[in-house]
Amino acid sequence: MATKIWHVLELLEWTTGYFEKHNIPNPRLDAEVLLGHLLDKSRLQLYLHFDMPVFQNDLTVLRELIKKRVARTPISYLTNCKEFMSLDFYVDERVLIPRPETEFIVEKILDTEQDTSQRILEIGTGSGVIATALAVNRPEWEIIATDISHDALEVAQKNTDEHECTERITLLHGNLFEPLNHLNSLHFNWIVSNPPYVKTCEHDTLCSDIRDYEPHIALFAGEDGLSIIRSLIAEAPNFLYPKGILIFEIGDTQAEPVRDLLQEQPAYKDYEFIKDYAEIERVVVACVE
Repeated sequence: MATKIWHVLELLEWTTGYFEKHNIPNPRLDAEVLLGHLLDKSRLQLYLHFDMPVFQNDLTVLRELIKKRVARTPISYLTNCKEFMSLDFYVDERVLIPRPETEFIVEKILDTEQDTSQRILEIGTGSGVIATALAVNRPEWEIIATDISHDALEVAQKNTDEHECTERITLLHGNLFEPLNHLNSLHFNWIVSNPPYVKTCEHDTLCSDIRDYEPHIALFAGEDGLSIIRSLIAEAPNFLYPKGILIFEIGDTQAEPVRDLLQEQPAYKDYEFIKDYAEIERVVVACVE
């Protein structure tokens, strides 16, 4: 009996239905992303090749990808790819998956007028998307990026290499500001971070895609979710030039406690909160005297 020949459209429809049955969010999109990844085609190219046959070797791989997605493995870990600031980045289970909200940080820095080349410090670079996006857009800037995780720094190195930014970004291992001890200059125009800010008590409330797969060291920050943010606010003024800026992301319920933390620090002359696409105060911009 002849083996059935599957075509692109049939596979998309079958996979979409299977994902719907297993309550996968965005089932059609995920089906398109997985098949496009497997066949090395964009979603548009898939639509232009609906009648293209997909053969057994590819079907075997696709079957495993579908099983993993139904088990709630994030789509970006299955494709090892995530777009950020219109750039493609490598990601895997060693790093947090970049979110669209984090682009507000990069956009704010790039949109702020500067008379001179800027010196940037990123705390907790993870996959390196913030540092790399800044380096691609401002190749004359000096950027130092740190992380407590050796694994994360390996991913960041892969991304800086891919985007040809290796010579413009210095990656350092260590916790918060500790890696700066061996630098000749300890001051920066900008200190930037997308720190962990999830409360430990919220562990069980997270969707399984996040809770079971993304690195906890990049997610959780103590009982109130502010342990890293508290250190950033307290220590950043020691490493900023006059009129330097600390910019970082916060959780959707943290605006008020973060305001209190900033008001307790006399080094900050003013600050603002930038709202995300859902009108939630998401990014904090604090300037020192």
